[in-house]
Amino acid sequence: MDLKTYARLRARFPGLEAERRLAWALLVLVWAGGLGLGTSLGVMLLHLGGTPLHALLALAAGGGAALWLSPAVRYPYQRRFKRELVKPLLEGQFENVAYAPLGSVGPLEVEASLLFESFPPEAFQGEDLVTGWVQGVSVKFSEVRIGPRIREKRRLGRRRYVLEPGVFSGLFFVADFHKPAPGIVVAYPERWLLKKPPLDLEPVRMEDPRFERHFRVFASERLFAFYALSPALMETLAGFAEQTGPLAFSIAYGKLYLAVPGGNRLEPPLFGSLRNPALYQGFLDEVGRFLALVEALRLNRRIWGEP
Repeated sequence: MDLKTYARLRARFPGLEAERRLAWALLVLVWAGGLGLGTSLGVMLLHLGGTPLHALLALAAGGGAALWLSPAVRYPYQRRFKRELVKPLLEGQFENVAYAPLGSVGPLEVEASLLFESFPPEAFQGEDLVTGWVQGVSVKFSEVRIGPRIREKRRLGRRRYVLEPGVFSGLFFVADFHKPAPGIVVAYPERWLLKKPPLDLEPVRMEDPRFERHFRVFASERLFAFYALSPALMETLAGFAEQTGPLAFSIAYGKLYLAVPGGNRLEPPLFGSLRNPALYQGFLDEVGRFLALVEALRLNRRIWGEP
């Protein structure tokens, strides 16, 4: 993180530190109260002729109540942390950056990326939408979760419901380009959510061993894949995968899509200091790598029919 970015954050630390200490104190009270109430109830049950199992169940019930209340106790601090820090954190990366904590990349855009099978709207969730511009290119990204969901299955005339695990959780990026790409390229690692893309695309072998170690490539036309995936773009993508782990991307309908699995990147700490730059660096690195992809693709003007 550069000094200018850190200076934008520094003015907000005192108020957030006070909020963090308050959230920590409230959590201690909630857990002390829950476990204390469970212990008292367990002792009372023993005096009334209950067994040690009854006492343990009472203690577990108190702990369960504290666990259930904990997210509500932490939420005001989490909300303020993101509202006050995300936008200034990214102002050096984008032009006209905007942040919407409850906003998200849309489910139709996620489906249009061809990186996932079709999913029902109720299986989609998103938050922490960031939008901005980079050298004339419109960019946005958010946290996205697809699933888990309850699905109805019928067999031999009988109906039953099964809980399907989540399909994806992580950051989903979209960059809009002014000119539509004359083709489609989809690339993802060997162990991805799809065996092949939803559309009828042909597999393509690229002439970059490092890139091939991380991605399987499918395209509407082999020639377009070679045009779109320039050496600079493949080098950037391979480096991104080596830093973050498996990821997937596509170029389709005039847009660049990138899906990076993982947990919430900006979870505010309860016990560590907010002043530690390492707390924000991983998030900034992932955003910076995506912007490097945008730049590499923007400079590859052959895709857009420019001289």
